[in-house]
Amino acid sequence: MLFRVILGENDIRKIHADCLPETLHDFFAFLKCKLAVDGSFVVQFQDPDFNNEFCNLTNLAELPKEKATLKEILQPTMESNDIDSTIEVGNSSTASSLDNPTARLGSGGRRPLPCPFPIPKFTYDVELLLRRGNEAYHNNGSLLDISKDTKSEILEKLAEAMYAFTPYPQRDDFDNAAQSLIEKHPCLKEPGSEKGWYCWKYSLKFKMGNYRSKLRAAGCAELQVNRHTASSDLGSKRKLKKAKKAETNFLPDVPQDKNEAVLEEERESMVVEMKKRKVDWNKMHMMMANTFSVRRKEIVENEPLVKEVKAKWPGLFFEKQVSDLWEMKILILYNSKHKNNGLCKR
Repeated sequence: MLFRVILGENDIRKIHADCLPETLHDFFAFLKCKLAVDGSFVVQFQDPDFNNEFCNLTNLAELPKEKATLKEILQPTMESNDIDSTIEVGNSSTASSLDNPTARLGSGGRRPLPCPFPIPKFTYDVELLLRRGNEAYHNNGSLLDISKDTKSEILEKLAEAMYAFTPYPQRDDFDNAAQSLIEKHPCLKEPGSEKGWYCWKYSLKFKMGNYRSKLRAAGCAELQVNRHTASSDLGSKRKLKKAKKAETNFLPDVPQDKNEAVLEEERESMVVEMKKRKVDWNKMHMMMANTFSVRRKEIVENEPLVKEVKAKWPGLFFEKQVSDLWEMKILILYNSKHKNNGLCKR
């Protein structure tokens, strides 16, 4: 089925879907992934019952059979510093993630890579070299012969940018990043390669592994917990589980603007708040999001009894908190699943 999607006066796109998702919610997730847009939005369609005037889409059965014109209206949303505080996927901007790849260390965020992947800016000398190379490629088709150090610098920057979304990219993510690199800088194509980016893909996979090792050595808790064996300092040889793609963040670091002492004060405030007759759930929700990292660390490393967790984190045992966490995980799993099924393919 063909869709003509109006995003703005000068931004009208055509997308194709082999089949419609089963639910309206899944259809919106498909549009978000296909169009690479963040935040919440309202979708309208041209209704033939009203001379093709736009009406809000509330039922997929209302869409025409073969092709339809849609209008997507972005809604202003409040951003959060912690993915645990919202069920929206991709609530942080792509630009901010690329400007500060380590921002996700304390954010608890894990999101699918946008497609096409936004290639970050390199250092001035590399950008100058690539610009000259692209000009030569467009003029006479010549490819750029880069040094080992320059290639390593490009791969390092790409690994940082990918880590801003997920520390464990999937195969399609590497394909996406390598292909996007060649599309932006065609002078980097590999001679004799059908696609021109296969070697970049495998080099990027190795560089991503090296980058994780550097962060692990620097003390990144999220990566340290995924070692094959626990540290000898802990006196344990048992294997620790690896974070799965359905988990938003298995063991995130403490947010950069806070420390454990401040978060402990917030935890104590939550215990006091839960004893009140009328609980301020908005305040509780914010504090639960802020203390997500220390809560995960305590549960994963100390393995406390349920009664101990209930005493220290009483807000965790209420239906609203459980519902928010579960819905957030389902949304992230859905986006990851459908991206791997090819919905984000160019």
